[in-house]
Amino acid sequence: MPVAHAQGLPKPSGPVLLTVSGLIGLHNAGNTAQFDAAMLNALPASQIATKTPWHGTVARFSGPSLKALLGAVGAKGKGLRLIAQDRYEVSIPMDDLENFGPVLALRMDGKELTIRSRGPVLLMYPFDAYPQIDTDVYYGRSVWQLLSIVVE
Repeated sequence: MPVAHAQGLPKPSGPVLLTVSGLIGLHNAGNTAQFDAAMLNALPASQIATKTPWHGTVARFSGPSLKALLGAVGAKGKGLRLIAQDRYEVSIPMDDLENFGPVLALRMDGKELTIRSRGPVLLMYPFDAYPQIDTDVYYGRSVWQLLSIVVE
């Protein structure tokens, strides 16, 4: 991973957008891994084009895959707990990474996500590519204004 160093992760130089904790092997702030926008953008980019319940047409969401982020911190758990700015929490199984490839969207249709547009980090699933996840369960896993991920 381009963000990881032999000694661990670099420290963020900008505002922290996302914190990862729990069963991880690499840290940069106590027992957590903190990421600013530059660090997230340095991870391999992914893109999803899909309709969502919140947008009337197909939108393109881009940013690092959740799998790339978890690889960068050496995650070893079986599940994840995602926590949003409004304290919304949801658990997702690690199987979702392989089965559906969710993306930590930082941009929608090329524009950076802001708090007003459900950002700055939004976990997005490819609903159009997998009709079986076009359900309320997976809509609930698409956390906007994502602040932290706990690897369990």
